Amino acid sequence: MAVLHPRATVGPITKGINRGFHFLVRTRMFAHPRVLVYCGPALIVTQVLCWATLLLIGISLVVWPQLGTGITATGSTPTDTGFASAVYYAGFTITTLGVGDLVPRTPAMQFLTITAAGLGFSFFTLVLAYVISVYSTLARRNQFANEIEYRTGRTGDSLGYLRAYLTESDPSLVNQDLYTMSSNMADLLESHHFYPVLHYFRFSEPRYAMSRMLRFCLEVSSMMRAARQVDTAKPAASAEAVDRLWHASMQMLEETKRHFVICHSTHDVPDPRLAIEISRSIGDSDDLLDKLKAAFVDQQSEWLHDLNALAVCTRSEPLKES
Repeated sequence: MAVLHPRATVGPITKGINRGFHFLVRTRMFAHPRVLVYCGPALIVTQVLCWATLLLIGISLVVWPQLGTGITATGSTPTDTGFASAVYYAGFTITTLGVGDLVPRTPAMQFLTITAAGLGFSFFTLVLAYVISVYSTLARRNQFANEIEYRTGRTGDSLGYLRAYLTESDPSLVNQDLYTMSSNMADLLESHHFYPVLHYFRFSEPRYAMSRMLRFCLEVSSMMRAARQVDTAKPAASAEAVDRLWHASMQMLEETKRHFVICHSTHDVPDPRLAIEISRSIGDSDDLLDKLKAAFVDQQSEWLHDLNALAVCTRSEPLKES
């Protein structure tokens, strides 16, 4: 089910593997950034090996009682009836087209051999499809990260983006951009629903960090919501476009927290500097500055702790861990 219909359910084996891996990541050995880079591929390999082992053991247990009767060695060689021979027969059947030195003699065992061979080829096909799907989705996530990077002049700072758009007289461009980002975030959310293993893929380049992507989207939507609350002149974006990006980013943060956040951050004090800089761009009133700061801090407090904890876990931003 983890491959055929992952959105509907995750089997107990895959769920147990993910939880066990989640526990291992909490240890100090896995906390190093260089180790975190290999967590995603290692989890995929672990999942595939566990699935293959279960398939192999299951078929071995079925054929084991039939060794020496329903399944015998070719020629006059005595048939070894040990469990190792059952594992050998099962492994040979699910990985190779044909039979080896152990041959099924009864119709039931012949049917079982055909079924096991079909399961083996289906298994390898599904695993290949699973790996391709995960990495193609990962490529889309990295593409979105690069788009954010280019929007900010390769700085990851939302200030330049906000200053340009909040002072723009024509809001159509920013509305289109916000709709595009919210659509990309929704696609990101659904893909991580399908394949939770994506939460464990990390890269050494900071721009690919999920915390950096979420910080940009949440800062942009929070500031625009704050500007709308204080009723500054000529809102630069429609409420629908801003709220779409806000809710998509918040839900993505909640999903990431549920799957990966296992750290704590002491850097949870609201930072109004973004609001201060933006207020200077759209007006110089002290009253406007105070209102915008309060509204932005109120929005920021809803996501700051969880986002900083995610940054600590992934070592993607210079935050201190408690």
